Amino acid sequence: MDKSWLNIRNRVDQRYRDGVEGFLNWAFSQPGVNTMIRCPCKGCMNTVFKLKNNVRGDLLKKGFWDSYKVWYLHGEVLARFENSNVTHRDEVEDDSTEDDDITGMIHDACGYTNVENNTNSSEGNEEPNIHATKFYKLLKDAQTELYPGCTKVSKLSFIVKLLHLKCLNHWSNKSMDELLIFFKEVLPDGSFVPTSFYEAKKVLRDLGLGYTKIDACQNDCILYWRDYANAQSCPKCGKSRWKS
Repeated sequence: MDKSWLNIRNRVDQRYRDGVEGFLNWAFSQPGVNTMIRCPCKGCMNTVFKLKNNVRGDLLKKGFWDSYKVWYLHGEVLARFENSNVTHRDEVEDDSTEDDDITGMIHDACGYTNVENNTNSSEGNEEPNIHATKFYKLLKDAQTELYPGCTKVSKLSFIVKLLHLKCLNHWSNKSMDELLIFFKEVLPDGSFVPTSFYEAKKVLRDLGLGYTKIDACQNDCILYWRDYANAQSCPKCGKSRWKS
């Protein structure tokens, strides 16, 4: 899939506009997609569901989120899996590893660029503020081995990849807790596997990937937020907000 248009900074450029249309056609053609998708603009960063016209407007006005390289929330990972067979599985996993940029994700989440990955660097021995402390902690976690001698994944990348799999496969919170307990039992002593799904979610919040649950009309008419945050039924179709 051609993504060269993502590097075009002039959002009036016809190539960029064509790229946006191609992305929208791709995203809305995926199984299970109805009227809304996650908006991948720099403002929403996949945290808000919007209609097609609204997503188009945001992408043309604000630009595409730089860190969103693989469109896994819009069907790309699913398409990769369906188009591959068992003999190519290792190759697909290698490709996904190459696409990972944990350090870049940290910089984007904290708003820092061109900062050396050195948690000991400081000027004038000044105490870092809360935002900077969080930034350097994430960098440290990105460089910390998951367990002594582990070279394939870091403490941070393990959590990010595991929660990615949870989203893709619709694992329950309980199954995640049990899986993490199992990992803790079988991995060597001194591993940094979180003890629960709750602990793992804390990392996502530091990366700016937290979320807020918002109720939606059962017929996908509206979201119960802003003007409709306290509504008890859909103002368009009349369907009750609550399941009986």
